[in-house]
Amino acid sequence: MSEFREGAFFGPYRLVRRLHSSKHAARWLGLHVRQQTSHVIHVFPICADRSESRRFTQGFERLGALNHPHILRAEQFAFSATGLPVVVTPYTGNQDGLLTLGRLLDFKGGQLGVFEAERAARQLLETLDFAQGRGIPNGPLALDDILVDRHGSLIMEHYGLRMATRGEGWSADLKSEEVRAVVIMAYQMMTGIELTEPPIRPSSAVRRIDRAWDVWFDVGLAPTRGFDTPGAAMNAMPTPAGVAPAPPEPEPRIRVRFPRFRGLGRGSRR
Repeated sequence: MSEFREGAFFGPYRLVRRLHSSKHAARWLGLHVRQQTSHVIHVFPICADRSESRRFTQGFERLGALNHPHILRAEQFAFSATGLPVVVTPYTGNQDGLLTLGRLLDFKGGQLGVFEAERAARQLLETLDFAQGRGIPNGPLALDDILVDRHGSLIMEHYGLRMATRGEGWSADLKSEEVRAVVIMAYQMMTGIELTEPPIRPSSAVRRIDRAWDVWFDVGLAPTRGFDTPGAAMNAMPTPAGVAPAPPEPEPRIRVRFPRFRGLGRGSRR
């Protein structure tokens, strides 16, 4: 990927610095020189032949229908001079780079407050409900598939990309598997421990937690039961949507700021 290097241009975007790669693509922080706006340039390590190029194009056109606040928006899609698929998205990070949900958990000592964890799980389930209702599968999500913006809102990165570009559709149990993956993440966020068999009940790991969460996780984590749909999982949550229980003690907030690029000029194309 020698065409992608610090200071090089991809269309109107100047590549400022390399970011941590996702499991799908190399990431670059890009500056739109004329507009002075920051973006992420995602470079997929696939030298696409004609059939692969068509599949990628069709996949991204399909994903363009997923206009949702918790799904990362693709602003542009193109192929590089050497045939690599490239996607440009908004930059959601802070001065240290992109913040994933997994990294946020590390900053918080491995655990969120109960209300924070519920809010995160509800955002993910609402997004699954939206995407599943439009027939767009993704497969089970993981913590590092999810970005956290400066407002603390969760954003799914490249939702549905792998399956859309391969032309894959729903399997019989995929919907419930996607929901169960969110329940597993909620369990880790709320308790601070990874899932074991048999699971430790949340009331045994978290002080003053509503025991109704034990029931919710008993259902959601059961291999033969589970929640069939995201809506069923949300409706079964102990706290009604939009109601915030008073936390037992205040939780520190993470301050997230956007980087500023005042020192970067227009430059010349290379």
